[in-house]
Amino acid sequence: MDIRKVNHRAGWLVADYLNETPCAVTPELMAELLPAGADPAAEQVVYAALLGGFLGLDPESSEEDRFIAESYLRPGLRRLDAAAYRDNPYYRNIRIADRSCGTWQFSWQHYRPYELFLRDDLVLTDDLRQIPAIGYFPEPFSYPSVLQDGREWMSIKPSEIESSQAAIDAASGRVVTFGLGLGYFTYMASLKPDVASVTVVERDPSVIALFKEQLLPQFPSKDKVSVIEADAFDYLAHRMSPSATDFVFMDIWHDIADGVLPYVRARQYEARFPRTRFHYWIERSLQCALVDELASRAELS
Repeated sequence: MDIRKVNHRAGWLVADYLNETPCAVTPELMAELLPAGADPAAEQVVYAALLGGFLGLDPESSEEDRFIAESYLRPGLRRLDAAAYRDNPYYRNIRIADRSCGTWQFSWQHYRPYELFLRDDLVLTDDLRQIPAIGYFPEPFSYPSVLQDGREWMSIKPSEIESSQAAIDAASGRVVTFGLGLGYFTYMASLKPDVASVTVVERDPSVIALFKEQLLPQFPSKDKVSVIEADAFDYLAHRMSPSATDFVFMDIWHDIADGVLPYVRARQYEARFPRTRFHYWIERSLQCALVDELASRAELS
């Protein structure tokens, strides 16, 4: 099989489901198919089978459908533990009230039981499969969000927590992060003893005002944090000091659709900062999108 073709089909099937019918698997449907007292592993198997059916896969008659079900859906799907996420330090210690400022609003969003969602960056395997990392909670789960004009821009949900963890683990010394949101990376990085300071670069004054008023006072290491109102690329080009920046985390895009071009642009600045380590949010997904675009152009040339 053409792995690029299968990657695209699996990705679009999952994307369409997430956009159109993420709650098709319901508690009632799961209860009909699961024996009483079934363990989480059995529940996940049933969920994967239902999901494959809702995606229109027919593993019995199509080799490609069987491959997608067995090599994409099953390894990519996770039954998540809501209690483990609620035990995250940010969830335990930060209180967020509904509040608006300009076009921005702090709000709480909700996952329904068995609602499907992205839980992390793409998984890229040695055989070049691009597996969507998807998951569900078997119970309701609420998470804080920043909305812009009613559209979710930044949320502290499993996908944000998991896809930021590598950068949090790597952060040390004098840290610069581009993009503020709800300050999750800033909060977690500032808790680390080996992080001396966190400079946040954010261009929207309304987001900064909300953060300083509602969130920063709750940070136990708030003295480490400073917020600068500036455009990310202007700051990179003219204001960031190579000798005073040890680590950079770039998180100024919403998803792959608006992230590829700024990601490519940001990478071009790395040569100016040879001693600074750079991390980028959902970098694996962005790189896969770039490779696919280059491969498509090569086929057309």
